[in-house]
Amino acid sequence: MSYKALYRTYRPSTFEEVYGQQHIVKTLSNAIKENKIAHAYLFCGPRGTGKTSMARLFAKALNCEEGFGKQCNHCTNCTSITDGTHPDVIEIDAASNRGIDDIRDLINKVKYAPIRGKYKVYIIDEVHMMTSEAFNALLKTLEEPPANVVFILATTEPFKLMPTILSRVQRYDFSKVSDSNLLANLKRVCEKEGVTFEEEALKLITTLSDGGVRDSLSLLDQAIAYSGNELTTSVVQELFGLSTTEEKLNIISQINKGDIIGCTSKLNQLVEHGVDIKRLTSDLIEILKDLLIYKTTKDASILKMINDEQATSLKIHKVNVTKMIDVFVETYSQYRFVTNIKSLLEIAFIKLASFCTNTENVEEQEVVVKKVVKKLVEVVEEPTKVVKEAPKVAVQEKPVEVKKVASNVPEFKDEGDSYLLSEQDTINLMLQGDKIEKNRIIESWSKLDDFFASEDLGKYATTLKKCYPRIVSKNVLVVDTSFVSVANKVRIKENQKGFSTLVEKITGKEFIILVLTSQESIERVQKFSNLRQANKLPEPYPVNIQL
Repeated sequence: MSYKALYRTYRPSTFEEVYGQQHIVKTLSNAIKENKIAHAYLFCGPRGTGKTSMARLFAKALNCEEGFGKQCNHCTNCTSITDGTHPDVIEIDAASNRGIDDIRDLINKVKYAPIRGKYKVYIIDEVHMMTSEAFNALLKTLEEPPANVVFILATTEPFKLMPTILSRVQRYDFSKVSDSNLLANLKRVCEKEGVTFEEEALKLITTLSDGGVRDSLSLLDQAIAYSGNELTTSVVQELFGLSTTEEKLNIISQINKGDIIGCTSKLNQLVEHGVDIKRLTSDLIEILKDLLIYKTTKDASILKMINDEQATSLKIHKVNVTKMIDVFVETYSQYRFVTNIKSLLEIAFIKLASFCTNTENVEEQEVVVKKVVKKLVEVVEEPTKVVKEAPKVAVQEKPVEVKKVASNVPEFKDEGDSYLLSEQDTINLMLQGDKIEKNRIIESWSKLDDFFASEDLGKYATTLKKCYPRIVSKNVLVVDTSFVSVANKVRIKENQKGFSTLVEKITGKEFIILVLTSQESIERVQKFSNLRQANKLPEPYPVNIQL
């Protein structure tokens, strides 16, 4: 008999064997107990989180010969559903059966009664791949199918589905499985397969699988095939091109010391050994996050990537740690826009090495806070006091410069009427984007730091600092941000005057400031790319944004 992959061998056969997704298991189980079976379901979420497996388990529960809601895995119905041969459980891959003719054939067969079970179950995988015509043909049947028919739609991209489809289904959102559940499952599989393992090796596989059960088992299968029945940490690192924690700590230490040659040489060495740059950047962020948490709380129990001994050994100021996190997060977000991501990471290394070795950065930030507080106290307590010139000291400190702004800037609002940038207007702005002007604005973006202490524009500056310029077209600047709360504040119409004034001061030109979340930005860039590849980009129209 041919070899069966681990993710197929250890696919859950009952609701009780499902790892994670307990909220979905409980809801479906209760619906079956109370005989409240909907006519259509939408299972959506990241790949490998159990959408298709859950659909099959639900089909078993509807058709098990031992009773409604059972999953005996012994009766003819259960075993044939597991094997994929049950005549009443029809699985359709919408990626290859996406046209209107395929759906018409499905609709013609829906009216026939089940052959063997109580329910006919149609499982349509990757349903977002269906054409608009196919969706429209399915609408009526999806809304009012025969009483003994259940549709289960599965997709990783629910936002691509038509609203008319979404309104006709019960939606269940699958989440990524926790690392602890993935690790427990990997241990169980290794024990059943007779594989000896180092726990750290399984933890690495868990991290690589990014919350996907199927991915974790596929990676484990690959590692076992490579190493035999003895799974070690070094084998996993060698197979998947991973760097050790010590190597990553060494890079952070070299950056902090300003050793540009050392950290870039180490990066070249890791790349030559097949290390994934995106994974390396992500791991550096996680280590620095752990380090910042430890420096703040001194609680080693919440550390994930490093231990307390490693955290203590890194003699890095909190200001430098915070700066490293900011730069690496921004670098990671830029990877999707460039082809040579290695050069982008090298630039980040050089930028951080220069920052960390400039002691004025740490001292200046601490001095600024103290001086601003002192000046505020003096203004409040003794407004008429003439402050004498401070005596000169050996170490020269930069004076605190508070930017003065016109008093007509409105007070920063945390809530109010908002303006949401539509997908159509976003694509129109992309069509007329000015790359030269965008690069000029990006170069000026660091000037936002000068306004943090400004009485009028301070909140506007700190908010906009968490955003990044994405599109510049005519008099419109579109930024994006990873924080939904930040996006909501930029969208408030009453804040527009403040943001526009601030951007004019750092760029010399007045703009309307619009914002997208990072997720919205990714989706709309993808939409633009798809339209361009299909040669279906719309004709540009005049940019006329009215807030």
